[in-house]
Amino acid sequence: MGEQHVPLTIDENNNVTSVGNHNELYEDCILCGDKTTTLKTTHIDFRTGYIEGAGQLCRDCYMKGSSEGREHFSIPKHFIKTYSNDMELGREIRKYYYQNY
Repeated sequence: MGEQHVPLTIDENNNVTSVGNHNELYEDCILCGDKTTTLKTTHIDFRTGYIEGAGQLCRDCYMKGSSEGREHFSIPKHFIKTYSNDMELGREIRKYYYQNY
């Protein structure tokens, strides 16, 4: 998987006192912002709670609601600029959903 760099903390005697930074090693939850238990180096195929195109969820956010409630889909960016009226945007998103899913 290529090179990986790990930050080291070195004391005044040039001794390594710690390896890595716990807060920088783990993903943040895209919903609540808390740290997850998923390492940033874990491939997305081996993650639980990862939403492609969005990011990583913590266990609590992933487990909320039914399995259907955790499903997400992406819409084309141009929808936001093309349909400035919220009602039009909602109609086009619904149409896009039924055409593609």
